[in-house]
Amino acid sequence: MSKIIGIGWAKTGTTTLGHCFTILGYDHQSQDLSLVEGIRKGDLSAIMARAEQKESFEDWPWIILYRELDRAFPGSRFVLTVRDADKWIGSYTNMLANKGIASDETNRIRETLYGLPFPDVTKAQLVERYQRHNDDVKRYFRDRPDDLLVVDWEDGCGWKELCDFLGREIPRQPFPHANRGRYSAQSPMRRLFAKLTGQPVQ
Repeated sequence: MSKIIGIGWAKTGTTTLGHCFTILGYDHQSQDLSLVEGIRKGDLSAIMARAEQKESFEDWPWIILYRELDRAFPGSRFVLTVRDADKWIGSYTNMLANKGIASDETNRIRETLYGLPFPDVTKAQLVERYQRHNDDVKRYFRDRPDDLLVVDWEDGCGWKELCDFLGREIPRQPFPHANRGRYSAQSPMRRLFAKLTGQPVQ
């Protein structure tokens, strides 16, 4: 059974994409960090079992498993959500500030998903990893343009692009821009992350 899989990096409008899938009637699976341990151990059986049960996916751990999911579910289609790199890193560091100091387990999960040494990572490393993911996805699908849709919600993409790609009628309800970041200039941690210029992200 083919699947519809959102493989855009976190903080590129993945929650919005998940809402779109649900509105369009797919049996949807969003982020599930409990599955990350399988990636760390090199055992994807639990992830593939979950994938068998659902129709559409977005966020972690699905983002980094597009090759494996493509092989396991022939005929699947993939949606890469993107945004300007400067806006992305601003959104990501804002998220970190709102979440506060990460636990050791959270840092282990991030290490597994990003392939970076959390918490001692730099802004440059994060941006490079984000851009590398997008480049890798586009390179992987370069000879299969019908299987990959690249969208930027901030650049005007919405129902038309997504529904044309999926062969679905455009819903009557407005496009669901979701999970917009909350920014507070008064937050000490927000000010710290705003000054992130190569210093470790905590």
